[in-house]
Amino acid sequence: MQSSSERPIITLLSDFGSLYPAHMKGAILSLARDATLVDVAHDIPPQNIRAGAFALMTTARHFPEGTVHLAVVDPGVGTDRLGLVVESGGQIFVGPDNGLLIPAARSLGDPTAWMIDPGFAEGAAPTFAGRDIFAPVAALLALGETPGSFGPRVEPVTLDFGRARRIGEGVEAEVIYVDGFGNLILNTDEIPWDQVRISGRSLRRARTYAEAGGVEPLITIGSHEFAEIAVNGGSARDLFGLSPGDRILLERGNCSE
Repeated sequence: MQSSSERPIITLLSDFGSLYPAHMKGAILSLARDATLVDVAHDIPPQNIRAGAFALMTTARHFPEGTVHLAVVDPGVGTDRLGLVVESGGQIFVGPDNGLLIPAARSLGDPTAWMIDPGFAEGAAPTFAGRDIFAPVAALLALGETPGSFGPRVEPVTLDFGRARRIGEGVEAEVIYVDGFGNLILNTDEIPWDQVRISGRSLRRARTYAEAGGVEPLITIGSHEFAEIAVNGGSARDLFGLSPGDRILLERGNCSE
């Protein structure tokens, strides 16, 4: 964990857009004025827990021990779903108990989870746990509060991205994230063939985007270590009309194409 002489780091991820993240930052800075706040993303598709979990998982690994990650994609806000503090690999995650935090925590080690006692929510707005519950908890953790001080140990709701599977001669995969370039990230870390066909279009396996011609689709292993479909100078999302949660069939392409 970081020393007391270092400024605490708190990352923020949400589906809140441009306004409401500032409310959370204000709540944090009211308690931890010296915290370094890092925005991961606030344009997660609304209520898309899986997209938020992927973004958090691929980001957390790049932060030092002692970082507190505040993540809120919370369709169940105001219900009896729990709030969580999760510790793994020397980092701490705060957010709703809906699976959002777990892939990131598992990617760092063996997670331990504690519930946030419902008494902490007294006086909180029923529609904004991110500001009134999770942000203050994240600030207190950054100031040195222990994860177990907010409530008892619990088994959290889990989430995973599944695995691509063989379907006849092809491979069925799921789009688990679409980035700002329109690249389609799939739930597989393998590309079975050098030439792939999707919806009748041929995609060449490439090491970099620039290996494809202008506005040419390709498939590659991205920096996140998952397969992704991209278009050099364009958008695979627009070309294929796909969104997170859609399933696609990868078929072997003709190497002479």
